[in-house]
Amino acid sequence: MKTNLLITIICLTLFGIKTQAQTSIAASNSETKKSESMKQIFIDQFIVPEKSKQEFLKRVSINRNFIKHLSGFIKDETYERTDENGNSIYITIAVWENETAVKKAKESVQNAYKKEGFDIAEMLSRLNITLDRNIYREAN
Repeated sequence: MKTNLLITIICLTLFGIKTQAQTSIAASNSETKKSESMKQIFIDQFIVPEKSKQEFLKRVSINRNFIKHLSGFIKDETYERTDENGNSIYITIAVWENETAVKKAKESVQNAYKKEGFDIAEMLSRLNITLDRNIYREAN
């Protein structure tokens, strides 16, 4: 009788552990799917010296025209101001459907850069432009 009770307790304990693990896995999968389905906002801030402005704006135009045709693209915006040193501060914002779309867009942009022989790091260094880049999710 004690053996049957002990076996029952062990089975219930193991079932409880399995159920908790399944619940934890389901919650983790739900968070992953939520992250993948949330809009992703790609925000860049450039500090551009006056002498570099023309070449920089030409490149921004090329990039904006390219990304508008990529899958998952929703919209983009640009903002500009001048700081106390006469530098232009540009903010570019690209909104994407989800994390997957951002990853694919990055790959597409890198492939386009390779095809045309463009090196963004070289351009930023040569023109003395600083870049602060981040990806944000829509806050609920």
